[in-house]
Amino acid sequence: MCGRYRFKDPKRIAEAVRAVLGGDATMAEFLQRWNVAPSQLLPVAHAHEGTSRVESMRWGLVPFWDKSDKPKIAPINARSEEAFAKPIFRQSVQRRRCLVPADAFYEWKRLDQKTKIPFCIARREERPFFFAGIFEPAVADLRPATFALLTTAPNELVARIHDRMPVMLEGEHARAWLRDAALSEGDYRALCLAYPAEDMVAWEVSTRVNNPRNEAPDVSEPVS
Repeated sequence: MCGRYRFKDPKRIAEAVRAVLGGDATMAEFLQRWNVAPSQLLPVAHAHEGTSRVESMRWGLVPFWDKSDKPKIAPINARSEEAFAKPIFRQSVQRRRCLVPADAFYEWKRLDQKTKIPFCIARREERPFFFAGIFEPAVADLRPATFALLTTAPNELVARIHDRMPVMLEGEHARAWLRDAALSEGDYRALCLAYPAEDMVAWEVSTRVNNPRNEAPDVSEPVS
């Protein structure tokens, strides 16, 4: 499960996006965010008919068949092991893949039934990366485009905190995910592996991150 993330350095995020999409891609504005949460409108990169762009999408994927104004389901995550064949995600995996830029995500370590400790998890030096995502297009006069993040089994670092982690991509792997073409099952599964633990760090943060209304630098600062 991945239900919260951040992008604290808009300039570095924009540079990472341009490096993957190319300098002529249409870009949305990146604003500093410390506590991104589901249902919010967020910058997402995707490709269509040979062009790449970044636009705002709502976190929580509404299935393509649901044309109602109050969707019954809008998952924020999709298990990568199942998404390739699962009806709710299958078309998006083949036709509507996207990249969601970030520089860290949050996860909670459960100590007992009542106690969970939040952690901030990032690449070393807090370098930007992309979540592998899937999306559904906007429905006119009804809702914006919506997206979900793919998850996978955790690496050794994240496994100490949680039993799932988001699929994280960079460089050529990010470009391969974004290509406007169908993926073979083998190529898909090769891209949906856990990011290497040796290039990641994690630190405990304040429980202020539990409330998405707390949108300030202190939510991702280490606690003693």
